[in-house]
Amino acid sequence: MYDAELMAVATGAAGTLVAAIATSGAEKMRLKVAQFFRRATPDQQRAAARAVDDTAAQLTSPSPEAQALAVAAWAQLIAQYLAEHRDVISEVDELAVPTPPASKVWNQRNTGTGTFIGGDVHGGMTFNYGGASDGGR
Repeated sequence: MYDAELMAVATGAAGTLVAAIATSGAEKMRLKVAQFFRRATPDQQRAAARAVDDTAAQLTSPSPEAQALAVAAWAQLIAQYLAEHRDVISEVDELAVPTPPASKVWNQRNTGTGTFIGGDVHGGMTFNYGGASDGGR
């Protein structure tokens, strides 16, 4: 069995990971899980990848039991991995943090002549949808 500290870390990470899979989806979290389990055996890596899909399937029915089962399964996977690779315990927080959405940028350029208020119009706009703020520029 694993020590109490290890299980506490694994259970906390598992709960947050299950919530991230529920909100961000399996596709976005699959890469994080693969990165975290990079030192695992091929069997452990396959089990983690399968667990992402299993968790997403379990969470299609919003029952507390399904979420609790998913958290317990992830806690065991994470605890086993951390027991074998104690040096990755500092990375467990990154596993649970969802990846920010990719920024979508559209550029629009307006140029024209004709009947405009105040004369000709020249200029453009840039929409940065879903990206980080640029500090008010």
